[in-house]
Amino acid sequence: MDENMNAKSHKVPNQLFFNLIQEDLNLGKTVKFNVSGNSMLPFLRHADQVAIKQPIDNNVNIGDILLAKHEGKIVLHRLVGMKDDTLILAGDGNLYQKEIILKNDVLAIVMNGYRDRKELHVNSWYNKKLGILWYYLRPLRYLLSKFNS
Repeated sequence: MDENMNAKSHKVPNQLFFNLIQEDLNLGKTVKFNVSGNSMLPFLRHADQVAIKQPIDNNVNIGDILLAKHEGKIVLHRLVGMKDDTLILAGDGNLYQKEIILKNDVLAIVMNGYRDRKELHVNSWYNKKLGILWYYLRPLRYLLSKFNS
C-alpha cells in the first residue's frame, strides 16, 4: 500500500474534491480516498479507504461499486441493474433508495477497499456476488429493521 495513507487528512468542499479526483482519473491514475458516510454498510463503512480508477472502455458489471454523478451529487454505490446505457445503483446499507443513471455518469470503479491497512477485496467475484445477494435481501432486511426498532 501507499505511504500516503498516513498523511494528514483535510476537509475540502465536495465539488473541489471530486474535480481534483477527476483530473487524476483522466490521466489514467488510480486514486485513493476515504469513504464518507455509511450507505455502503456492511461492505464499506465511514473512514474506510477505496482505490478507484476509470473503467476501461466504460465497461462495468453488476456487482461493481461505482463512483457516479446522480442529480448533481456524487455517490459511491453498487451497480445492481443495467439495461443498455441505463444503470441502477444502490447503497448496500440503503433499504429502498436507488439511483438511476446513464452509463456516461460513471466517473470510476472501485478497484479495492482498505480498513485499518487491511485489504477488503471488495472487487472480488465473491464479494460482488455477496453484495448483490445483500441487495436482493432488502425486503427481508426492511422487515427485520421494523422489528428491531
